[in-house]
Amino acid sequence: MRLIKRSIFLSTVVLFVAACAQQSDLAVEDLVFEKSNDPGGCSVEHIAVSPSTNHYQYDSLSSDGGVLAVAWDRGDDGSGTYLFDLSTGERTDLPILNNGAVFAPDGKTLVNSVYVENGKTDIIEFDIASGETTVISPHPEWDWLASYSSDGETILFNSFRTGRSDIYSFNKVDETLTQWTDYDGYEAHGQFSPDDKEILFHRSDQQGNFDIFLIDVETATIRQLTDALSEESYGSWGPDGDVIVMASDRNQPSGETDLFLMDRDGENIRQITDHPAKDAYPFFSPDGRYLYFNSAREPQGIYRITFDEEFNCLSSVEDG
Repeated sequence: MRLIKRSIFLSTVVLFVAACAQQSDLAVEDLVFEKSNDPGGCSVEHIAVSPSTNHYQYDSLSSDGGVLAVAWDRGDDGSGTYLFDLSTGERTDLPILNNGAVFAPDGKTLVNSVYVENGKTDIIEFDIASGETTVISPHPEWDWLASYSSDGETILFNSFRTGRSDIYSFNKVDETLTQWTDYDGYEAHGQFSPDDKEILFHRSDQQGNFDIFLIDVETATIRQLTDALSEESYGSWGPDGDVIVMASDRNQPSGETDLFLMDRDGENIRQITDHPAKDAYPFFSPDGRYLYFNSAREPQGIYRITFDEEFNCLSSVEDG
């Protein structure tokens, strides 16, 4: 596979964000997370849920585990993004953003796929303190699902700029763009491993089956981790890189995905959630204690599961 690198200048737009320090009308006064049991046995906490508003995230926790970047969508009534302090319940609107955002390792910026004209998305980096936004590797085609390397210098994303969805990275220091995949099918949701030596992503074949793959950053070789006649997607790393969490419908008669853990080599797959509604976009807190995910269960929104040191979930509401 050939790596494609070229220099692209950043275009920067400075925007004044007077409302950034203002609490959203969604703010809560006393933070109490409601709990319930997943049919599979794990206790789940309702972090940001609503019957009328879709709350969602894409690996959106700050590096200290204290703040979650939450996107919301009310259909024709609008969409947006806010920062949610998980200890106080304070919610701070980010009016410039309108989709799921990911924190840089230093917590100073967010990378976000913002909706622009005709429903297209562009990748921007948003400075939380100043409100300055920087368009990352602008292109007429769709770019989305961006994330950072561990040092914050490289932004990983997928793009339709070649007419199909492939995995790219943009280095902010030398302004080079690298194309990591070149496949006729759909590839997305790339994430650097904690040591930045591998890139996790999912791929759909011509029959519509999704599987999890790894790219070796040094050699650019691609290795397949899952190979089932089902969907395996939305992979994300555990804090030490030894465990991967993913979504799969392998045991779900409804065809909607549940959450599973597996080892870094793709072995020892074990199920976490078991719900007829779709669970997806899972990711761990930095200390590995919590697993956050989006769910279409009622009420829809963002949930989390608490784990012990052996990655066993708390099994009842009373355990929490």
